[in-house]
Amino acid sequence: MRLLRKNPWRPLERAIGYRFHDRRLLETALTHASFRVDQGGDPADNQRLEFLGDAVLGLLAAESLYGTHAVLDEGGLSVLRSQATSGKTLAAAARRIGLGAWLRMGRGEIMAGGPERDGALADALEAVLGAVWLDGGLKAARTTYACLAIQPDKTRPLDVWAGNPKGRLQEYAQRVHHTVPVYTLRVEHGPAHRPSYCVRVSVGNALSAEGEGLTKRAAEAAAAGNLLLRVSDVPAGN
Repeated sequence: MRLLRKNPWRPLERAIGYRFHDRRLLETALTHASFRVDQGGDPADNQRLEFLGDAVLGLLAAESLYGTHAVLDEGGLSVLRSQATSGKTLAAAARRIGLGAWLRMGRGEIMAGGPERDGALADALEAVLGAVWLDGGLKAARTTYACLAIQPDKTRPLDVWAGNPKGRLQEYAQRVHHTVPVYTLRVEHGPAHRPSYCVRVSVGNALSAEGEGLTKRAAEAAAAGNLLLRVSDVPAGN
């Protein structure tokens, strides 16, 4: 398909500080899975780019925090990285650049408020970061990360893991088992415009649990919470 000379995504590119060479990557990053329902075909959606963007985000957040918090140890940096990459933080960053207005979704998802849901916004922002990485590499991704101004929430309570089972589980896994949790998508079911997910989380070879949710992020959080219930030396309140 030939691209029009006029670039409809230019305002968004200005907001993220990067101009794409292959704008199809950006279009894919903005395409929710529900878009297939209305199209009657099988256009690419942003789930693969979201997977890549999640890893890119973790790297950039770790790099930024390492450079700006010289006195923090590994545990403290892990706390801040978890805060900086949480769904709530990413959704807030997405709203600052008006990302919801650019999302391509099915009519049913739009009517259900999809463009303003935290999960959809956070996933799309990760997908955009993945697209930037593929199109422009590390330097471009760093520029976009800086433009998004993603920062840990400094107003969080002393219990930094409150409401964050994934962060709490990661801290536990690193402290006790010297590893990190591994999340695996087990089942995806339901209609394309409103799928649900089942995810398994494992810590080493001995600990695992499953959880379900309407987004992969929610399913991962549920799985982490379920595993924490089985670990006796992790404080309550996850």
